Amino acid sequence: MINDQLSKEEQLRKEIISTAQKLFQQYGLHKTTMEDIARAMGKGKSTLYYYYKSKEEIFDAVLRTEMNEVYHLSKEAVHQAESASDKLKAFFSLSFQIAKSKVNLYKIVTEEMAIQDLSRTHHVVKELNAKSVAMVEDIFIAGFVSGEFCDELRSQAHLLAYSMVSAMRSLVLDMAIDDQIPDWDTRLNVLLEFLIKALRK
Repeated sequence: MINDQLSKEEQLRKEIISTAQKLFQQYGLHKTTMEDIARAMGKGKSTLYYYYKSKEEIFDAVLRTEMNEVYHLSKEAVHQAESASDKLKAFFSLSFQIAKSKVNLYKIVTEEMAIQDLSRTHHVVKELNAKSVAMVEDIFIAGFVSGEFCDELRSQAHLLAYSMVSAMRSLVLDMAIDDQIPDWDTRLNVLLEFLIKALRK
């Protein structure tokens, strides 16, 4: 009985997040209200407030869900690749492709962070970026251990990982600002090829 109740609550949370995501992408965080979300779900506002204190808290949940999806899909792609070079390409290529498919959400995050105090949202982004840095650092270390990458750079593994994740985030930010610029995939591939070539020297 308790498990059934938890399952229903989890399903309702997912419904709230899914509904809110669509509204946020269409209208933005500022214009979307708790009443809008409740109406779109066919529920009363009291249902939303039982699970979330505010629309900002729902937005954080939406963002966390989206970023976790990117992380886990990228992790699976990394697991399937064999060499460290291929793992790097798999991680960043898939992460970027998913980001492209969700460019509207990234636009909203960028715009809303610029005009509102979303300290919790910054915390969510920082937390999940740290997980990405750790994964990329593990790939670098595996490459150093196997001899695929130059071992002299091993002490810089964390800095390299942080720099690459930051560069990726910058590309996504640029794409969110102006997604009409062509050849985003080419830009990413050039960056990856340059990095891998430098690591192998």
